[in-house]
Amino acid sequence: MLAVAYIRQSLDRTGEGAAVARQLEDCEKLAELRGLTVVGVHRDNDTSAAGKKQRLGFEATLRDIESGRVTVVIAWSLDRLTRNRRDTLRLIEACEKSGVTIALVRGSDIDMSTPAGRLVADVLAGVARHEIDQKGDRQRRAQQQAAAEGRPAGGRRAFGYASDGITVREAEARYVRQGFEAILEGRSLKSIAREWNSAGLLTTAGNPWRHDIVREVLKNPRYAGLRTYKGQVVGPAVWPALIDKDTHEAVRGLLAAPDRRTTSSLARKHLLPGLAFCWKCGSDVATGHTRHGKRVYVCRANKCVSRKADPVDDLVTMVVLRRLSRPDASALLAAPGDATRDKDRAKIDQLERRLADLTTALEEGILPLASVRASSERLLADKAVLESRIAAGAAHRALVPLVTAPDARAVWERLDLRHRREVIETLVSVTLERPERARNTFDPTSVRIDWKQ
Repeated sequence: MLAVAYIRQSLDRTGEGAAVARQLEDCEKLAELRGLTVVGVHRDNDTSAAGKKQRLGFEATLRDIESGRVTVVIAWSLDRLTRNRRDTLRLIEACEKSGVTIALVRGSDIDMSTPAGRLVADVLAGVARHEIDQKGDRQRRAQQQAAAEGRPAGGRRAFGYASDGITVREAEARYVRQGFEAILEGRSLKSIAREWNSAGLLTTAGNPWRHDIVREVLKNPRYAGLRTYKGQVVGPAVWPALIDKDTHEAVRGLLAAPDRRTTSSLARKHLLPGLAFCWKCGSDVATGHTRHGKRVYVCRANKCVSRKADPVDDLVTMVVLRRLSRPDASALLAAPGDATRDKDRAKIDQLERRLADLTTALEEGILPLASVRASSERLLADKAVLESRIAAGAAHRALVPLVTAPDARAVWERLDLRHRREVIETLVSVTLERPERARNTFDPTSVRIDWKQ
């Protein structure tokens, strides 16, 4: 009789496939005892049979059964073959149609061509599913308890900490702190990734750093000593924090700002477009060029005003730096709306849970796609408003490097354009006034700068 062997291991921690090798050895011994000829072996290493992920080895086994190539399937145990209702039904139907027997190393043979055999297979698979459910309940309860106690969740270690999730690895932790400081100073995620790669650092998965991976690190509440569960902060953690909570909130707000772009083609290339406004119609200004190639700011809506851009940029920069260099500059750090920041963050968390519920309702067929799309758009719009408000408060926190530095101009020179624009938007409103007639030189009085605080 011709047989096919199927072997599977749910989790291969070492990647060596030792467990599947042992299963194959036992299956070959059983085939020899029964006088079976093994014409094929199908493997699913490091693959669960309880989830939705397709098992290529199992699919190949079904094809061998349905094609009539074999009359026996050898497995170490039935739960190596199937542990979910969908695959159990497919296996039973295929074996029943082809008259295939399942031979088990740990168990009795199951003749799937008989009602009794199919009943035994269904009962054994049901027992396996019950074990999965119980194991899942135990794991969820353990995770909830660990979260409530502020203990690490396990899994791959976090960058900056040892594998126990608690001990700080200072060689990495100092770069994490510098990364937070860099965002507050206006540097880009790509520049941080380049710096970490240049220092010979790798992610905990052993890969080079990319800007999106850096973003996830700097958004992670764990570095502020906070424990999360299912994406929500549930309380303080037992491990040492690398940064304070205010820094975490400021950086998270800056990274969540809706107008923060990671695509260079969408980024602003000049200082005041969208920030300066026309004296006549109130429209914001855009960048244009004269026929001689000189850069100018032009009223976006009606072309009411056109002004050479470089002198305007220099004037606004000079005024802002003078203010930041004054002894009372620290007063600028009193961000309005800080009292509502925690409430806004709680509302965002609530909106994210509602969005997740909508996704579940769509997957389970409870709500149609049109209803889910409409509700999601409304929730995402509400979320964007809240994130903008938090980002506005974070911009005040981003003033710290400028206010506390001995030389504000030196710090300003190190900032990227995005951060300079954030500082200007936080502090002033710029209006391009009508200049005096027949005057070719730049007139500083043609630029009105109003302080927002």
